[in-house]
Amino acid sequence: MLAMVPSLPADQVVAFVLLDVVVILAVARLVGGLALRVGQPRVVGEIVAGVLLGPSLLGATIFTWTSPPSFLACDRALGGTAAGSITGCLFPPQAQTGLNLLGQLALILFMFLVGIELDPAALRGKVKGIVTLSFGVVAVPIASAFVLVPVLWNERFVAAFGTEKEPSQLGFALMVGAMLSVTAFPVAVRILQEKGVASTTFGAVGIATAAVVTVLMFLTVGVARGVAVSAPPSVHVWRVVGTIAYLAVALGVLRPLLARWFTAERVGTTLKGDHFAVLVAVVMASAYTADRIGIHGIVGGFIGGVVVPRLPVIAAAMSQRLSEVAVTFLLPIFLAYSGLRTDFTKLGLTWAWVPGIAAFVAVAVASKWLGGLLFGRVGGLTWSESNALGVLMNCRGLLPLVVALVALNAGVISPQMQVGAVVMALVTTAMTGPLVDRFMPRATVTSGAGSVRR
Repeated sequence: MLAMVPSLPADQVVAFVLLDVVVILAVARLVGGLALRVGQPRVVGEIVAGVLLGPSLLGATIFTWTSPPSFLACDRALGGTAAGSITGCLFPPQAQTGLNLLGQLALILFMFLVGIELDPAALRGKVKGIVTLSFGVVAVPIASAFVLVPVLWNERFVAAFGTEKEPSQLGFALMVGAMLSVTAFPVAVRILQEKGVASTTFGAVGIATAAVVTVLMFLTVGVARGVAVSAPPSVHVWRVVGTIAYLAVALGVLRPLLARWFTAERVGTTLKGDHFAVLVAVVMASAYTADRIGIHGIVGGFIGGVVVPRLPVIAAAMSQRLSEVAVTFLLPIFLAYSGLRTDFTKLGLTWAWVPGIAAFVAVAVASKWLGGLLFGRVGGLTWSESNALGVLMNCRGLLPLVVALVALNAGVISPQMQVGAVVMALVTTAMTGPLVDRFMPRATVTSGAGSVRR
């Protein structure tokens, strides 16, 4: 596929990326602001903004752009013809590669900040509940996927169905299970922050659980992709062993080393440039390692924040220098990139796909909620805590888009199934905020009332 992409001079690729960033930020702020007005997190609006910029609305199916402005150089970007869609002209493949890199960097930096702000003291006495809850909200959705697969196993949702390139049913079931088991680590944290409870015990447990779920989910994605492409068992063994070794080295070796280096006396009252550079290098190295293992760079970003010494000057300085760039500037770029790869028009004009996607969304909601409620209680959490955390774990945010892109590129799911993942992401993310308000333990609401809302 890459060989078919027309070549563009480097300066024109840069120009496309710069223009695309302007368009994305403008639309993301506008639609995100509208989401806030109707009581939804800004990220819901940013996801919608990405979809609106994509081929679902601005693709050739809806409108053919026969005469785009010459300064855009659409003819060169599209391989010798200026005719096409608004999406194709404004966001050619060459520019989308750069947008994807910026978006991945946003996720890593945001999760780094989340890791820095996590208070380990708030997790005391909750470890059993976190582990059990994490297992439940992953295991139950994966098990539910095998029940759901007979509904989805057809030409509408399976890539290359009925051909020699058809994925195995096991690989497809595991990939569907991975999409069902997703919890939006970044979005769940932002919801907790907006409600002023991120620093409470409830918030800390929610953040820690989402982190564990993310690791388990990406392990599932790796196994599913390996099964779908008939990878040898050694690949799966390496991923699990590599994950364990990575966490052991990060928490058991790197964290003590950084604690000895970044002492209160050495850091002082202001974080110096050299110290800032070392911390950024640590998070990037952590993200690189996690990505190579197969559990995604966002896990590495979070672990990079967890190993940073708990000095107020470090947390304040890193948050001040990175938060606006990561959250306001870069994160909407990733959401837009995912929207550019989502095309609702591929569903066609028939209603044949509706039962499958409806069943997919219903199972996604029920399996997560039930898994959180039952397994949280088994782990020693109260019914109220378990119920509220089950609701929070239902928040999918942007991660179904990540998993769906992996599955689509691996030839496991069809474009229609990818659209189903987007529908599920929007529905579950939109319902999370109001339901967390409804079911959050009252003690948490009281203790978090004075927190800063971000």
